[in-house]
Amino acid sequence: MSVLLIDLGNTRLKWALADSADAWSAQGSADPAGLPALFAEWRALAVPRQVQACSVGAEVTMRELEAFCHASWGVRIDWLRVGREALGVSNRYRKLEQQGPDRWAAVLGARRAHPDQALVIASAGTALTVDALTADGCFLGGMILPGYRMMKSALAVGTARLPDTSGRFHDFPTSTEDAIETGVLTALAGSITAMFDRLQARGEEPLVLISGGDAALLVPHLGAPCRLIDHLALRGLAALAFNGDVRP
Repeated sequence: MSVLLIDLGNTRLKWALADSADAWSAQGSADPAGLPALFAEWRALAVPRQVQACSVGAEVTMRELEAFCHASWGVRIDWLRVGREALGVSNRYRKLEQQGPDRWAAVLGARRAHPDQALVIASAGTALTVDALTADGCFLGGMILPGYRMMKSALAVGTARLPDTSGRFHDFPTSTEDAIETGVLTALAGSITAMFDRLQARGEEPLVLISGGDAALLVPHLGAPCRLIDHLALRGLAALAFNGDVRP
């Protein structure tokens, strides 16, 4: 039987129905405010044997999801908790309760996609997270920055004369709109490149994996080998579900 995977984020819910760690028979996304339409879609799915999920979203949304899964399928949601080790990855995060479960799931998904490879794992969504994983499976930690839209909005809200409008990237911008666009993209891409350089300085040969709604905006500006990859958190949940990993 299949496993329903759920990644509840700040602004989007991503999901997949997985038949194995690498084979999904259905997938989609939804606005957490639009759960009735999502539930109607899920009722047409084959009944999952279990539900694996991670969340940084609202508690009320988590409870609604739990109620639906119990009422419709008689299954509970297994919410991911961050641990010290899973799937051959050791976690050096100092306070596990502070690490977002979606970040941990993404690290595990990245490891599944590229075992034995040093990785910079970037997720470009509401926030940009940039995490480092060594070739031997040590998660070193990472950075959290405001995402693309949040950076642009902060400039518009926090200043009197900087607009929240679209611009274009230029090496030497000559308009305010282009200066903002270039500055934001350079800052975000630069943080990813900086983490790549730090891993390389440790003697690793890293690859950048980048996912998220704004990932495609950043790829042209990365000065490092990179691969655009979707749904790393769901990939991590699938790897856990189909490898029988025991979580704390």
